[in-house]
Amino acid sequence: MQIALTGRPGIGKTTACLRIFERLRDEMEISGFVTKEVREKGRRVGFKLVNLESGEESWLAKVGEGKVKVGKYVVFVENLESFLDTISFASDLIIIDEVGPMELKSRKFVDFVENLLNRDGVIFTIHYKARHRILDEIRRKFRVITLTEENRDKVVEGVVEIVRGRKS
Repeated sequence: MQIALTGRPGIGKTTACLRIFERLRDEMEISGFVTKEVREKGRRVGFKLVNLESGEESWLAKVGEGKVKVGKYVVFVENLESFLDTISFASDLIIIDEVGPMELKSRKFVDFVENLLNRDGVIFTIHYKARHRILDEIRRKFRVITLTEENRDKVVEGVVEIVRGRKS
């Protein structure tokens, strides 16, 4: 079971990952992380990584100036790479939210994702439009599901059932 969720920004990819995690965490070992928006006074100022197992948080990107940038955001590559060290390949399910332009600034992240491409029990969220050889490979190998406002609740239920069916 290899699934990639995609869709326009703000459609609910991270929420879908959290809901899948919540539904399955008492049934199996799940590792990985989600990337949450951080807003101040209604404006997005950055993104934080949240470890699904521990709840630990760390900045992925924040508005500002720095060495590694994507748009107006400084990307904290070292924080992402530290998070990768906490993900257990022995888990039944690995959830990575997201494989996108910020995360792909890290060579270690690219290698990490490459190591997951042939593994069973992986859910990625992938950037809707970005082009990168890893994203192209995910789009070729994985079952790609585009989230919409109309289908996002059904997609969560469907993915949970797919994962449960794989486990039995």
